[in-house]
Order: sequence, then C-alpha cells, then structure tokens
Amino acid sequence: MTIIAGRSGTLRTLDGHSVSPTPVALFTWGFDYIWQMADMPPWQLACGTRDDWHRAHLALLERHRPDLLFYSGSGGTTPPRLVTNERESWLIEANGQRYRMDKTSLALANAQTGAKGCDPVGSMKTRADIDRMISAFTGWGETYLDGLHRLITETGDRALVLPHHSPAYICTCYAFGFERAMELMIEDPDLFIYACDRFQAGDRLRMQEWKAAGAEVCFIADGWASCDIISPAMIERFALPYQRSITKAAHEAGLRIILWNEGDILPILPEEAAIPVDAFVFEQPRKGASLTVEAVRAVFGPRRCLFGNLDSEALLARNDAAEIARAVAAQIAASGPNTPFVLSTGSPIPSFTAPEAVDAMIATARDR
Repeated sequence: MTIIAGRSGTLRTLDGHSVSPTPVALFTWGFDYIWQMADMPPWQLACGTRDDWHRAHLALLERHRPDLLFYSGSGGTTPPRLVTNERESWLIEANGQRYRMDKTSLALANAQTGAKGCDPVGSMKTRADIDRMISAFTGWGETYLDGLHRLITETGDRALVLPHHSPAYICTCYAFGFERAMELMIEDPDLFIYACDRFQAGDRLRMQEWKAAGAEVCFIADGWASCDIISPAMIERFALPYQRSITKAAHEAGLRIILWNEGDILPILPEEAAIPVDAFVFEQPRKGASLTVEAVRAVFGPRRCLFGNLDSEALLARNDAAEIARAVAAQIAASGPNTPFVLSTGSPIPSFTAPEAVDAMIATARDR
C-alpha cells in the first residue's frame, strides 16, 4: 500500500491501487454548499462572477482539504446586485436579467417568466423540432475553460479537479422533461434516440476541450438510469449505449472517467461493470434498495475503483460526529482490504449541511 494523498494519490486509486489514507471526494453540485465556504449568500454565488466561483472552489479546498474537487461553471464578469431581500426570496439582477431565488429550496428562476435552467427546451414533436431546439455543441466557451484551467493550475497536486457532464440519455430527458421523456421511450423511441444522438455528437469535443484545459479525469452523472424508474430492458436500450459512448469518448481524449448512477441499480450492476469506466459511484440506499458498498464491490471486483455512498442527507444533517465516524469506518471496511476506494457521499452535499459534519467525515478517513 502506498502512503500518498491529493491528486497523485487519487490518480493511483483510479488506476486500481490501494492508497492510504483513503482519498476523499467532496461531491458538490453547482453552487450548493460551496457558497458557505466562500462566506457569501447563495444568490451571490449562483449569479456570481468567475472570481466568485474561483474563490468558492479554493475556499472549499482550504477548509476541508479534499482529494477531489468538483468544478462547477465559472460565472460572468459583472457582479450580481441584490434588488430586494424579501421574506421568502431574493430578487437579483445579473447579466441584464432579473432572477428570483427561493430562500428555502434555493431554486433559481427567471423573475419574469419563472423559467429554470433545468426546464424542458420546448415542445419537440419531429426531428426538425429537435434540430432547431437542441443546438449542436460547439464548445464549452472561453470563460468556462479558462476557469477550469485556472482552478487546475492553482490547485496543483493538492486535489484532483473534476469537470462534469451527463450522458446523452440524461440530457435528452431534461430537454423533453421527465414525463414526456418517459412517454416517448414507449410511444416514439426512434424520436427519443434521435435526440440522444444529437447530444452524443458533442461528446468528443467536450472531452477534448477538457483535456486541453488540463483535466485528467471527468465525472459523468447519470440520474435516471434506475430500475425504480424504467425497466432493465429499457435501460439497456436507451441509457447504457450512451454511458458506453461517453466512456469511449473520454478515453479517446486521454481522460479517465468516473461514472455516477442513481437509484436502484442492483439488477443492472453486471451491465454497469462491463463498461470500462475507471471508477463507479452510486447513490445512498433509497426506496428499499439495499445498495451497499459490499454489493457493488462483489460485482465490480477487487481492482476497480469504487466511491462510497455515504448518506449526504440524513446522516450529515444529524451532524453527529461519532455516528459519522462509524459510517465512514464501515464503508472503508466494506470495500475490502487493499482495494481502490474513495470516500464520498452517494449524492451531492445539500446546501445547508453544517461544515462540521463534513469535517467529521474527512477526519475519520484521514485517521485510517
């Protein structure tokens, strides 16, 4: 076993080596939670400048010292302005638009239309509609890539920086909206696949640009390839082909790939294990599915890197250091002796999580 930490140690883990202490990934998504690290209100980071985002990422690194750091966007150049501070929401002006953020959910929407960034793109009934409404991917853009390169450069060997995206299946589900996407897979599967292929066409460029910006590993999030949503047969037809293709695109670009899948994946674990991802991440147990590190390790074998699925919600919300320490120790033990393992939560850290709970999670890993 090699005694090493940070970026170098994590890369060894992804290559199938056991590393001590166990590397830790702080699974964050967008501005959630990291606004606390930068000591700024959530609306400021959500609508913030590239410097706001960079400061938040580095503040997270300084506070918790994780071995993996998720990169989320890079913002604009003009600072946002708080227009009104209302009882249940903030009204913000940014980049010539006004947005409203709910103080409880932190959902951000256009103040005039109510539209959110994850809303369906519109009604798409034909291939012509898809061609018109789903733009061909032409690049991440200078601001995003400069922010990624800057973070990688300033982080150095302290942590591995992870840009992230989703397979074409997930992009398509969001583009149509959940209900319509589920209907289309039954009523007009060819149209659904046409939209998937539209998104898939940009994967090679996505990966090439990440690599050129200095990334070494990417994180791919598949949210709805779950047997509590669709059948294993439908997952095989609509989701797994795009997990396979984005994995191939990443490897062709010279990137390692970490794949995250949510929900009940127990019936499809052999199919997931057949995809040559470098590491696999899975959600904490939900809806009665006994999704454990032991169960996944039994299928993926002793040499594939797994990420833990510590409960990011109930466990961290209780903020009981002793309970967190027991859960971390149990996960590391469950992976098996001398196996490649990264301590992580099974889903992103919620916005209002107490930083002390995250400290407790990391401290236990560092002591083992």
